[in-house]
Amino acid sequence: MKIYLLKVGDIFQPKSQIFVYPKSNIDFGIEQDFHNFLKKSNFLVNDPQKADWHYLPVYWTRWHLNHDYGRTGLLELIELVDKVIIDDKKTFTVCQYDDGPLVGLGETKLFLASRKSSEGFDVPLLSKLHRKPIFKPSKHFKASFVGRLSTHPIRTIMSSVLSDREDVIVLDEEFSSEKYVEFILKSYIALAPRGYGGSSFRFFEAMQLGIVPLLIGDIDTRPFKKFLPWDDVSIYVDNPDCLIDALNKWNIMDLKIRGTRASEFYKHHLGYGKWCKYVLIELMEGI
Repeated sequence: MKIYLLKVGDIFQPKSQIFVYPKSNIDFGIEQDFHNFLKKSNFLVNDPQKADWHYLPVYWTRWHLNHDYGRTGLLELIELVDKVIIDDKKTFTVCQYDDGPLVGLGETKLFLASRKSSEGFDVPLLSKLHRKPIFKPSKHFKASFVGRLSTHPIRTIMSSVLSDREDVIVLDEEFSSEKYVEFILKSYIALAPRGYGGSSFRFFEAMQLGIVPLLIGDIDTRPFKKFLPWDDVSIYVDNPDCLIDALNKWNIMDLKIRGTRASEFYKHHLGYGKWCKYVLIELMEGI
């Protein structure tokens, strides 16, 4: 495969953003990660005519956050798109921002970390690796959630459905990174309901920590489903009303095995730099 990097200019690749999320995160996301991956690869060519694909390397998240959450700066992006895209049918881009690029890109292939509709192809929603404590806490819960419930109705329904479960804890609170990790490690399953976007940082954080993630959302945003055996390392329900059955389905020994498998899965297929090859595989497979 041969890829041409479209010339967008430094202004559309901001060096930083006004804030990071989650709070424990660093100012680095999948847009920078994929761009770095391409620059270090052997796929790049200098002639767009000789390329199979053109990559649009805009840092969408930094741009929109630095422009009042996309309320400004759109005219500049529209002018850029009109100027630099040579053939939208052979163009692709990676976007972490929940609302996507926010400008029309024609038939450009969109690889989205937290899509909210049928448009686009899923990639991981990654954050900085959490530091594991030297001594792991003992297990207290079959499943847990700590975070904001207000970001999507699915979260409040989840809380209501699970309110009578003594082996599940759902807290509408924001804790320090250390306390957050502690709650995840005290559980066999990390509940990862979708928020404003269709995916969840928590889903991938749980995998990194060796805990089985349970995605709850109207869209199955687990990435690269054609190539990765997600049902071996995670759980997905499209309706929080299905949670009781989903939790009852798995015994503790199965969850321990799947949690260990999830950690290895993350390490080899999903961490920074690891997931990028699957974007190219999808393009080669003719998505």
